Amino acid sequence: SSSSGYGGFGGFGGFGGGHTGTQSSGSVGGSVTNSGSSSSSGSTSSSSSSNTSTTLYSGNMDLGNWLYFTIDASHFTFAQQGSVLTIQTTASPSLRNASYYNLRLCSNNNWQPLTQGTVTGSNRNGDTLVPTSPYSTINYTLTQADAQALKQNGLIIQGYGLAISRVTLNGSSSVTNTGTYTPTSTGVRTSVPPVTAHGALSVKGSNLVDQSGRKVQLYGMSTHGLSWYGDYVNYNAFKTLRDDWNTNCVRLALYPRDYNGYLTGGNKQQLLQYIYNGIDYATQLGMYVIVDWHVLNYNPNETKQEAIDFFTQVASRYRNYNNILYEICNEPTNSDWNTQIKPYAESVIPAIRAQSPNAIIIVGTNTWSQDVEAALSNPLTYKNIMYSFHFYANTHTQTMRTRLESVLRSGLPVFVTEFGTCDASGNGAFNSWESQQWFALLDRYNVSYINWSLCNKAETASAIVSWSQNKYAWSDSELTDSGRLVKAQFLTRNR
Repeated sequence: SSSSGYGGFGGFGGFGGGHTGTQSSGSVGGSVTNSGSSSSSGSTSSSSSSNTSTTLYSGNMDLGNWLYFTIDASHFTFAQQGSVLTIQTTASPSLRNASYYNLRLCSNNNWQPLTQGTVTGSNRNGDTLVPTSPYSTINYTLTQADAQALKQNGLIIQGYGLAISRVTLNGSSSVTNTGTYTPTSTGVRTSVPPVTAHGALSVKGSNLVDQSGRKVQLYGMSTHGLSWYGDYVNYNAFKTLRDDWNTNCVRLALYPRDYNGYLTGGNKQQLLQYIYNGIDYATQLGMYVIVDWHVLNYNPNETKQEAIDFFTQVASRYRNYNNILYEICNEPTNSDWNTQIKPYAESVIPAIRAQSPNAIIIVGTNTWSQDVEAALSNPLTYKNIMYSFHFYANTHTQTMRTRLESVLRSGLPVFVTEFGTCDASGNGAFNSWESQQWFALLDRYNVSYINWSLCNKAETASAIVSWSQNKYAWSDSELTDSGRLVKAQFLTRNR
């Protein structure tokens, strides 16, 4: 549900001929709801003790050439006359040599500008804020009309030459400008472990639901191949993901093939132990865990019997557990759904069902788990089945989102068991904008998603920088651009 972006502002000095909310390089005028937050502490505006401060967004939202994003009305519960909206800006990474910097704040109701409140940290020209530097902290004090508009419609932030690093709302009518505090996430943070809160999961229509029939969205990190980055399977790493990143799920990626894979020279017992340890740690922390038979670039029938043996072994060991999901073929390729993948699934699923009759089982689709339409046309008949869809945001853009939305509208239960913020290779350009377009779609349809990957490999998709040797409790400085973005996104979710 993207809108067209804001039309040109021709006539105002630095605007030249005016700019639209789109760029020639692609579809960027769409509205992205991203109200992320960070759990790290820092110096910002803080409220008096009796009122509420909320971080609405934390990350690196590039506004570039008049792009915009939206923050949903639900995050303005505490807005009132005198509340202060604080926007921290940096230079746009895509418009590095901008000769001027502009920002507009609008109610998400036909782009009604917020113009009546007082502003510090920026000059003002009509309905446009004009900071003197891209590195600014702009405070806008809401009028009563502003507060009401944001409560009803939400906020649009649009700009030129800027990126947004943080947006906070201080709900107090009496605000100080100094102080250190830990921002409160806009997602619902709870000390109740996810599995305690939700119990056994099942599939209802296109949705994952909990033991009470409520919709559930799983989200979290995938390990890289356990053969190479198994050290990240540790209790404290998973605890960091649960408590600091607000996640509720972790994925354990076991490569059957590839160098030192489970079936190609790897230490089978050690790899199995990584799987067992990962399940045990997740269970101790009350997290959900996906056991991923990481078929990559081949027909899954080539290792079908080995898959049956593996899943039988794991499912029999953990037959009474309600937090395990089984992913039976990560990314089958050159494998027709009707004649190859579906028959494979019909052989493997009974082996799991014999041990865990109600477990969620996720089945990959052809072409690196992109061809979900085939599963819609000829679905498996078992209960509690979901279908994988994978994307890498700098490669797979609006065309792929349209495909996914089509099958979701048709009722197919989809689980994004792997996504990246970069090229499909796992490397190349990091694309924050396209990633957040994807987040908006997935959140709108309650689709679960898992990020690739929790490791320090020197590639764009990694969440940890290559120089960090820490295996848990990572500071934000130890996170890559991708790691910081997905952490901020996870912090917006209601666990």
